Amino acid sequence: MVNGGLQIGGFLLALIGWILSIVTCALPEWRKNDLQGEVIESVIRTTGLWVRCTTQATGLWTCDDYDSFFLGLPVALQASRACVCLGIAMGFLACLCAVLGLECTSVSSGNPKMKARMVLVAGLLNVIGGVSVGIAVSWFAANVLQEYSNPLLSTSNTRYVYGSALFVGWISMAISIIAGLVQCCSSWNVDDEDHGRPYTYNPSKPKASSAEYI
Repeated sequence: MVNGGLQIGGFLLALIGWILSIVTCALPEWRKNDLQGEVIESVIRTTGLWVRCTTQATGLWTCDDYDSFFLGLPVALQASRACVCLGIAMGFLACLCAVLGLECTSVSSGNPKMKARMVLVAGLLNVIGGVSVGIAVSWFAANVLQEYSNPLLSTSNTRYVYGSALFVGWISMAISIIAGLVQCCSSWNVDDEDHGRPYTYNPSKPKASSAEYI
């Protein structure tokens, strides 16, 4: 049987996870400078997937793009960009399939097995998208930790720590994976109404002959 409540709950979780993955991609704070190791602690430097920003104590901030869009960038940054974009694409397709598979929509309303398969596909896409975002933030975080532990590996004299975007990405990963599991559980064993319902044979009763009433 299809559990409509689980389907709606899974869709809402998937939508939240997808929005958080977009926020993770857009935030310019994947890493930030360690203020304890700075001579001037009033300057905050942050690095994102697409821009690098500097914030002064007066509140003024400036951001500049990377010199290259993809080629020539560090491997961790390239991989994080690719994985996050893949996760966002999978999340969009998952939300689309989940909407089409909901019982309250009119798409394939006469075929509950097809709608259940749509929700099942949406769940699998959510798990793939969540894992992709998790790989992106975890890879980037591992690179930050490696450069922090060994400053010789860093390309600059600034030591960086984890930024807020990494934590948002981990939350997005967890929510997307949970949403995928909920959607898969809600539509795992669904039989078609025509084939799943057992058929019972009811023979017709013989009509009474006219001789019985004489």
